[in-house]
Amino acid sequence: MSELTNNEHSIILPAFGKSPMLSLDMSTVREAETRLIEAKTVSPVTYPELSHCYNESYRMLKQHLSNVGYQLTLAEKALEEAKADVILGSYAEFLEGKPKSAGNAELRNAFLIKDPNYNAALDRINQLKAIVSNFEGKIKVLENVNSYMKQKMYLISRSGLGNDNLYVTSGNRNGQK
Repeated sequence: MSELTNNEHSIILPAFGKSPMLSLDMSTVREAETRLIEAKTVSPVTYPELSHCYNESYRMLKQHLSNVGYQLTLAEKALEEAKADVILGSYAEFLEGKPKSAGNAELRNAFLIKDPNYNAALDRINQLKAIVSNFEGKIKVLENVNSYMKQKMYLISRSGLGNDNLYVTSGNRNGQK
């Protein structure tokens, strides 16, 4: 099985079975990850741009998660097909002419583990599950950062530090004429 390729701006999942190669653009995610520290000092001036950056990354991660989920479904189907091929093929041939008691779950599992197609599908499933877990963690971080920024903007607006009269240095500060 081909290895997962990870370059600076994308993750490339090699083709597997009926699944074509999948390239996941990670540039917006990388940008958002490098800008996470900026959420700590978010202000009314920086909030819209930071929020857009994090929301784009969130959207892209959700899209990638959907694509990987589909790939996971295809890999699980390939695993079941490989399992059926082994059970109906080499395992059935092995049991021919033997009493029913000769076959058991351990022996069947040994035949499965020795099958290269079964192992390839199992490896693919584990690889995709790891990617799903990674993406879900990134999504959770973005949700928490957005929540933190919204809370900070709410506190700033309630304190009066974010209104239009903040920088009035002369004249009427209440906005009256």
